[in-house]
Amino acid sequence: GQAGNAGRYVRGLLSDAKRKNMEGMLRRLNDPGQYQTLQHFITHSTWSADAVWHRLRERVPSRRGLLLIDDTSIPKQGRESAGVARQYCGALGKVANCQVIVTAALRSGQAVCPMAMELFLGEEWCRDEDRRERTHVPASLQHRTKIEMAIQQIDAVRAAGIEIECVLADAGYGEACGFREAIAQRGLSYAVGVVKKTTVFVQPPTFAGPPPGEPGHSKSRKPLAKNSSMPRTLEQIATSAPLSDWRRIAWRNGTKGKLEAHFLVLRVTPAHRWHRGKEHDSVWLICERTIGTDSVRKYYLSNLPPRISPKKLISTTHERWAIEQHYRDLKQETALDHFEGRSYPGLHRLMALTALAYTFLEHERRRSKVDPMLSIGAVREAVTQAVVFMLFALGEPFAQ
Repeated sequence: GQAGNAGRYVRGLLSDAKRKNMEGMLRRLNDPGQYQTLQHFITHSTWSADAVWHRLRERVPSRRGLLLIDDTSIPKQGRESAGVARQYCGALGKVANCQVIVTAALRSGQAVCPMAMELFLGEEWCRDEDRRERTHVPASLQHRTKIEMAIQQIDAVRAAGIEIECVLADAGYGEACGFREAIAQRGLSYAVGVVKKTTVFVQPPTFAGPPPGEPGHSKSRKPLAKNSSMPRTLEQIATSAPLSDWRRIAWRNGTKGKLEAHFLVLRVTPAHRWHRGKEHDSVWLICERTIGTDSVRKYYLSNLPPRISPKKLISTTHERWAIEQHYRDLKQETALDHFEGRSYPGLHRLMALTALAYTFLEHERRRSKVDPMLSIGAVREAVTQAVVFMLFALGEPFAQ
C-alpha cells in the first residue's frame, strides 16, 4: 500500500546510495518492490504532500524557536521540469537554469527542522499553459512572489501552534518593507538583512500636517525642514559614524575560534514611502564591519525589543547561518536535489518525504543524546531502523 511505498522511499533517502534517484535507491533496499510502483507513488498517486507537511508541523518535537526563511536552488537542464527558468541560482552563484524552492525551517537549540517547502513559479512560467499542463501544475495555482509565499509559510507554522521567537531572513526578503510589516502585524519579531541603499531616519521624523486618514492629510506630506532630519542610506550612516561608535562583539564560538566583528547599533525609523506620509515604528539598525584590512559591511533591521542587549541582538540575527548547513544536509544526506522527475506534484511529494527523513535524523540526534554538534551525515550512518520515522504519523496522509 501507500504507507509501504512511503517506507521504502524514505529508507531509500536514508540509504548510502551515491545518487538517490529512483534506480539508485532501489538498489540499496532489501525489499525494493517494483520500480513502476514506486515511481507511480511519487508522480501519479493521490496522497497529498500538503497533508504530510500539516502532520509534520503538528508532530515536530520542537514547539518553539527561530523561523528561518530563505530559498534554495536546484540547477536543471532543459525547460521541461516544473518551474525551471533562468534565474539567480545560489548553488552556482550566478544566473542559470534552475528551480527555486522557498522554505521555512525552525531552529530550536542545535536542531533545525523543515516546516515548509514550495516551488517558486515565475510570472512567465505561470502564463505558459502548455508547460503547466505537461508538468501537472494545479490550475488553481497562480503566480506569487517569494515574499507572498514566505508569509503564507509563516502563517502555516503559526497555525500549527508553534511559537516563533523571531523570523530571520537575508536581504532577498528583508529589503521588502511589506515583508517586515507583515511579520510585525502578526505580532512577531524579525531580524533581517537589508541592502546598503535602504533609507532610514536616524532621528524620528516630524511631519508637517495631520497623519494619514485625518482631515487635511496630503499625499505629498513631507518632514518639516527646520526640526526634522532627512532620511539617509545605511551606507551613509556607516561611513560617517566615528570609529568610537563601533564596538567589537563576538556572537558565538566557531570551529576556528570566536566569531566576531565590529558593529554599529542604532535605533532608527524606516523611511519607506516617507514622502507620502508613511510612518513606521522605530527599529534596530545593525551595521556590521568585518575585521581586517579588506573589511566588508553588512546591514540588518530588527524589531526585537528596545531593551535587548547588543550582544543578544547580534547573536540572534546571526542564527540565520544555520540555514546554509540545513540546505547542505537536505541535499547531501536526504537527496533534495536528486529528483529527476519533471512534474510539480512529484517534486512536492519528494520535498515532503525529504522533510520527514531529515526530521527523523534530527529527532534521532536529539533522542540518542549524542554530541549536539554531530553532523546529520554521522547520524544517518548510525541509523539502522529508519522506519521509526513513522513516529511522525505517516498513516493518514498515505491512506488515500
